[in-house]
Amino acid sequence: MKLTVLLICLICTAPVYAEDKISTKHGETLHDEKCLNCHTSKVYTREDRTVKTLNALSNQVNNCMKGPAKAEWTEIETRSVIHYLNQKFYKF
Repeated sequence: MKLTVLLICLICTAPVYAEDKISTKHGETLHDEKCLNCHTSKVYTREDRTVKTLNALSNQVNNCMKGPAKAEWTEIETRSVIHYLNQKFYKF
């Protein structure tokens, strides 16, 4: 019985633990190291920006990672960059 309760607690807290690892500050550091090599932050604030949803932002970050940035980020690191960009610029 105790083992069952322990397993249920671990399963229920795993997604929360993963979210705790997402750091805006770490996302900013990763962004600054890779993304600012190709463009300035003005790309996020220009009037004709193409990113209009959180899903589009996620797609754009993933496309840049595979292309020009050649970033080999983990899923948590990628989500940290997306979170940073959303918090600082997009606010979806």
